[in-house]
Amino acid sequence: MDPNIPRANRTDGPARPPLLLRITAVTMAAALIWYSLAALNDLSPIAAGDSGNLAHWMNALVAFALAVPMVWAARRFLDRRPWEGLRLTGPREAWRPFLVGLASWLLPASLGLGVCLALGVTITPSAPTAEVVFSLMMVVVLVLLYEALPEELIFRGHLFRNLNTVMSGWAAVLGQAVLFGLWGSGLWVFSQGWGVLVERLPLFIGVALVLGCIRLVTGNLWACVGFHLAFQVGAQGLLNWGLFEVSDLDTVMGTVFMLPLVLGLLTTMMLLRDTGTWSERIPDQAPRDSSAGR
Repeated sequence: MDPNIPRANRTDGPARPPLLLRITAVTMAAALIWYSLAALNDLSPIAAGDSGNLAHWMNALVAFALAVPMVWAARRFLDRRPWEGLRLTGPREAWRPFLVGLASWLLPASLGLGVCLALGVTITPSAPTAEVVFSLMMVVVLVLLYEALPEELIFRGHLFRNLNTVMSGWAAVLGQAVLFGLWGSGLWVFSQGWGVLVERLPLFIGVALVLGCIRLVTGNLWACVGFHLAFQVGAQGLLNWGLFEVSDLDTVMGTVFMLPLVLGLLTTMMLLRDTGTWSERIPDQAPRDSSAGR
């Protein structure tokens, strides 16, 4: 340990693998989990998709059941630091940042929806109201299990936390965004071919930049889960489940789904009245009892 680093910024504790090895191991484990799901889908007689069928539910449950214990194991045996350091707080502390994350997507999206309606775009339910409501409830659960919680725990939780111990907050945001972009677009390339890379890589990096910034400003992973959940529920509920007929999809994509990426961070800052700390490295404190890290 460099003696010139102030005591408050040190991360003394049990010896652990190098940072690069820890980050690589978790990123590769995440890729393996979702690649395995894609391979299993190819063997399944039920067509996979974002439609709430049995294959979709199985993907969500398996992803959650594998990803969360994977991060727990990485935190305990690789990081050798307390779980609390990932800032996935308990229910009593979670509700407020979770709502901030939801609002950071919903408020700009509502503005975009207003623009769409003013331009004459129509969004018409194509199913009875009860079916739409029930289907959207299923979307919420599926997105939470399959995407929002596992992905945020891995990228804005474990990876961001580890990066932020050795680099400034803004650099950690960039680092996790690159990792998320490579991971997410790699999944699409695996299933759809290289033709989707030009479209998907910027999308994944852009979304990850916004989520990483929200993580930095709020200091809480539940805000990222809330934003991610709202984004995916909006996208899947409106576009993938056949619940609505949209007269001008390009306008909806350019307003309802683009404005939250542009204004989401600003909305978070306004709701919290805080701009975050962008230049500091945040130490990942070892447990007081070093045996807890073993």
